[in-house]
Amino acid sequence: MQKKILIPAILATTKKELRDKITGIEDYVEFIQIDYMDGKYVPYESKFTVDDLYHLNPVPKQEAHLMVQHPEEIMEEWISAGVEKIIIHAEADFDWERIREIYHDNYIKLYFALNPNTPINKIAPYIKEIDGVTVMGVDPGQGHQKFQGKVLGKIKKLRQDYPKLNIQVDGGMHLEPKNTIRQVLLAGANEIVAGSEIFLSKDPIQRIEDLEYFIKNFK
Repeated sequence: MQKKILIPAILATTKKELRDKITGIEDYVEFIQIDYMDGKYVPYESKFTVDDLYHLNPVPKQEAHLMVQHPEEIMEEWISAGVEKIIIHAEADFDWERIREIYHDNYIKLYFALNPNTPINKIAPYIKEIDGVTVMGVDPGQGHQKFQGKVLGKIKKLRQDYPKLNIQVDGGMHLEPKNTIRQVLLAGANEIVAGSEIFLSKDPIQRIEDLEYFIKNFK
């Protein structure tokens, strides 16, 4: 059975926001996800660089959600900065042979992300070679969106077809007013990525504790 975990998502547009969000929670979590946007794959662009992450040297394990058109061009920079997991989008214009080479030459994990309207068969050629799938519960690139319930069927299908697969859900993850975290865990997900649920709360640390308790004790 895959370990159920919480991964706070750091969606930051500036170096200061990146630093403030990381330093505010890094002593309280095991993992963090850094969202990075190139302004091409999504219409938003991150104003920090991978060097900024390198100099911050966060305590938690780091994964990079690369919302970029050509992830193979920057993957090695992120790996050098300490990232242990790379998430790329199935819809991007990527060079799979180059990505595969980078993946096998480094001790990292590789996930493919699927947008809400992207079918599972989009990643069929790669799924047996990767470590997990990130099911997007919202359209990528912007926080504080409503969870799209239609992706629950996608999660269930992935769990049915690939029982040992790590299934991550990113976007719209909340305990209230609708417990979308419970819904995706019931569907078969084992990794919950939460951004606004944590960083828009009055007490982010307490919210992390509440989320971790719920996820780890979910049956």
